[in-house]
Amino acid sequence: MQMWNEIETEEDIDFFMKVSGSMHDSVLVSAEYSMGCGSVKNGMIIKNQSCKYVLRMIFDSEWTKRIEMIFTGVRHFNMCGFRDIYSNEIYGCYLKFHTNLMGKTRDDRLIVWSDGYFSPEVYGTSIDLKNCDSSFIIADSLKWRFIKKEAEKCSQKE
Repeated sequence: MQMWNEIETEEDIDFFMKVSGSMHDSVLVSAEYSMGCGSVKNGMIIKNQSCKYVLRMIFDSEWTKRIEMIFTGVRHFNMCGFRDIYSNEIYGCYLKFHTNLMGKTRDDRLIVWSDGYFSPEVYGTSIDLKNCDSSFIIADSLKWRFIKKEAEKCSQKE
């Protein structure tokens, strides 16, 4: 299994876009979201300050190996599923740092990924889901790696 690649700089983004072909012709295989917080004690939910808000996604591509991405500190995400007249391929992804998404008095650096061109400033805090045709994630951090498909793992064991 390949080691994780952290996205911490613009150069990291450039490297990811180069080796993944900007995710051209990729498809989302699975997505798993975990808040990682909250517990029940004596019938009451206890607020846990160690919430992680993690989104793990796996993509297949004809151009590269399978890609696993893990977003931590997820602030917002939108997944577009079935759409009548569209296919599921990603023709190119958007991946950028933004520092202006938490309001005028904050400069939190967040990573934004989308399955196409996306401008988070357009949406602000209200997103019209009827007119939003992009899947996107806004998070504190991102790491990724190439992984082998399950079928490849099984055939190697035989």
